[in-house]
Amino acid sequence: MNFVNRNGRQIQYCKAAKKLNLLHLPDDLTVMIIGKLTAIEILTSAQFVCRRWRRICMDPLMWQTVNMCDIRIRNAVEYKLVEKMCRHAIDRSCGQLEDISIKYFGTDDLLKYIIDSGCHKLRRLRLVQCLNQISDKGLCKMAEKLPLLEELEITLCLNVSGIALEAIGRGCPLLKSLKFNYNRNNTGEEFAIAQNMSNLRHLQLVPSSFNNSGSRAILNGCPHLEYLDLHECDIVEVEGILKTRSKNSSELDFTLS
Repeated sequence: MNFVNRNGRQIQYCKAAKKLNLLHLPDDLTVMIIGKLTAIEILTSAQFVCRRWRRICMDPLMWQTVNMCDIRIRNAVEYKLVEKMCRHAIDRSCGQLEDISIKYFGTDDLLKYIIDSGCHKLRRLRLVQCLNQISDKGLCKMAEKLPLLEELEITLCLNVSGIALEAIGRGCPLLKSLKFNYNRNNTGEEFAIAQNMSNLRHLQLVPSSFNNSGSRAILNGCPHLEYLDLHECDIVEVEGILKTRSKNSSELDFTLS
């Protein structure tokens, strides 16, 4: 190809048009690309691209994080299939699992499966819209085996109460973040938190049914608390409550509505 430059001279320009082949990328780049996919995308598609991709997909380090929340379950058949894939992802981690998010299909049996698979390094657990399938009993048994857990979210799990929170506080001394939202049994959770989760930095309770005494208990029992979200809570005397914090306590971002 020829073109004319500013001086009016003809210059020959050669361009090598090479197509990028993802299969020829270095392993570290391939790992980054596959790591952007969801667990379901890896299990149903990526691992079948070629032998090299399958080898990478079999690496336990690829399964340190398992996100099963970005899914839509339409019937019982899909429900069982997604749960089966979740168990398969847990198996792939070979005990290296650190972060797992489960939506809709979480059960006490699945929590037990995580622990029985040797996933005691878990640092983050999200349980969303599992409704009646997860109970205090299941969470209490799981908490005993998760000493490294730092972040926990329990949202719309209707059979979970302060009983489970108490056990979680005792079994997970490193817990720094708790989101406990829209669960039916929301009585007494403030005292379970205050008495057993002294290392909390982030706490979200929506809705909150407790009164000023419950709030004071949390602020006194969690001196390191930096963020407290009590949306849909009719607490009064907020300024007075905040003054109960020790002078040595962390600054607090307090949210109400």
